[in-house]
Amino acid sequence: MTKISQHRALLLAAVVPALLIAGCSANTQAMKGAASPGTPTDMDSMSPGTASPSDTAGGSQAESAVQGYFNALKSGNLDQVVSSFADDAVVAVDGQATAEGSQAIRALFQKLQGSQDMKQATHTIDQSRTAGDQDAFVRSTSKQGDDDYRELFLLSKDGEEWKISQFMNNQAS
Repeated sequence: MTKISQHRALLLAAVVPALLIAGCSANTQAMKGAASPGTPTDMDSMSPGTASPSDTAGGSQAESAVQGYFNALKSGNLDQVVSSFADDAVVAVDGQATAEGSQAIRALFQKLQGSQDMKQATHTIDQSRTAGDQDAFVRSTSKQGDDDYRELFLLSKDGEEWKISQFMNNQAS
């Protein structure tokens, strides 16, 4: 396992459980019909572009990188979509085989590109945070046609530029 792969695995091990706990807490509150309290630690209470006290400028830069990906997706610019990802990125899109590396990512988005729902989709960035100065995560929601999706992006710095290293989405229930 390369040093980069180890670093990403540690980042996933730290971020995913926290997101799962926060998501379960929000879903439990919603199922009970109760409003969730608006505390500074409540991930869902953060509005797009709002940094938490633990965030740095890197969180908003990572958010901008994800917004660039969404813009490229909506415009149908396949080259720009692919260049949003690191060369060894992993993409897990709901209902599709996992794509690893630039060529597989290009093939995946080329297959998905014709969807009118994707071009007219709306995207909301719900949270962005840095994890050190080289890693960040961005959580978002999207509406494509009648379907709602949740997305999780892990980003890493490539020189001075943020690149998506891991991306996963699934259809919200």
